[in-house]
Amino acid sequence: MITNRSFMGQVWIDLNSPTKEEVDSLILTQNISSIIAKDLLAPTPTQYAEEDGAVIYTVLHIPTFKHSHSVEDSQEVDFIIKADGVITARYDSIDALHYFAKQIEVNEILNKGKSSHLFFGMMKEIYKSMADELAYTEDWMREIEKNIFEGQEKAMVFTISNAGRNLLNFKRMVDPHGNVFKLLEEIGKEKFGEGFETGAKILSENWRRIMRRVNNQMDLVTELRETNNSMLTTKQNEIMKQLTIMGFVLLPLTIITQIFGLSIRSFPLMDNPNAFWIILGLMGTVTVVTFVYAWIKKWM
Repeated sequence: MITNRSFMGQVWIDLNSPTKEEVDSLILTQNISSIIAKDLLAPTPTQYAEEDGAVIYTVLHIPTFKHSHSVEDSQEVDFIIKADGVITARYDSIDALHYFAKQIEVNEILNKGKSSHLFFGMMKEIYKSMADELAYTEDWMREIEKNIFEGQEKAMVFTISNAGRNLLNFKRMVDPHGNVFKLLEEIGKEKFGEGFETGAKILSENWRRIMRRVNNQMDLVTELRETNNSMLTTKQNEIMKQLTIMGFVLLPLTIITQIFGLSIRSFPLMDNPNAFWIILGLMGTVTVVTFVYAWIKKWM
């Protein structure tokens, strides 16, 4: 599906899961090279930026854990940046672009007194969405920390692993943006002037800010994992300690019962009518002595 929008003398052509016929029409009406057009038909695994004639072709992947409309944790947007607008190709519903389109309709995303390219308005909303993803993860971290200190260490093992995996995937997808924006600074200045270069530099700063947040959260996940493992190990050691003490207490009792259970004709207390109570008292005394010894040794 192709959607056309205009704003302040710029044109935004949005392709949602484009067909071959739609891409072919784009080649004719927008003078797009067939090589770029072919890439628009399916997602591209690599993120990059390159110049092609009068346009800059850019492929970016966006991490989406909270705002995803599919089972995938990433979305791709292809940008064909022109002097008078931008062409986007996507293969899923992207909340940031949908919100950007609504903002265009009410003239809120770009100031009329400023000359700003539509591409930068889109990227501003995309990076806001990514910041929201990180805010969601930060809330998740706080919930994990709370659960750890409420005694749910075992349940948090997999939760911490999932959080760490999400952050690793986030960093893996966003890290290449830095090289893309750096190329946009260099190529954009030559093709579209210093204003475009300035916009690309602002994008680079936003990227660095996002990467700092990601790295901080990854450090936090590491700390939470170490804390959780430490508390889990401590709890397991405490259980083993209690079991060892129980074994230490029961061992003398087991020996006593085994001795008095021997089948021997001549045995102390064999004919004593109070033998049972004497043996029971002996076992109780041994138990008390054993517990006192363990307490003095601070095993309990």
